[in-house]
Amino acid sequence: MRNIILLFCFFAQIYFSQDMPEMKVYFKNNKMEKGYRVLKTTIKDSLVFKKKFKDSNYTLDYVLRYYYATAIDLSCNKNELISMNGLVFPIESDTPDEIIEEVMSLIGNMYYGRKEDKEFKRKIQKN
Repeated sequence: MRNIILLFCFFAQIYFSQDMPEMKVYFKNNKMEKGYRVLKTTIKDSLVFKKKFKDSNYTLDYVLRYYYATAIDLSCNKNELISMNGLVFPIESDTPDEIIEEVMSLIGNMYYGRKEDKEFKRKIQKN
């Protein structure tokens, strides 16, 4: 019986871990049920998102995960952004820099994303 319970726990952990993005968000928006967005990308290596965003001191992943409440899910079938309410937006770009720019633009046009976008742009202009 003990072995069956351990086996069940093992499979449950594998099942639920597949839904979790590799690069989690730094904060969640408490106004929405889910509280964060997910960028699903075909890129397999997380290190490509460690490149600096434009002329800032922030990495690409930090910009999305901290300022735009967006987790990054690697090695997916296609590039797409899933909003906090579950809407799916296809991403046309292929390079990490272009993907981040496109995602920021999409989020900036969303209701909750407008504020995040303004705050980030204000922060970048100060630096």
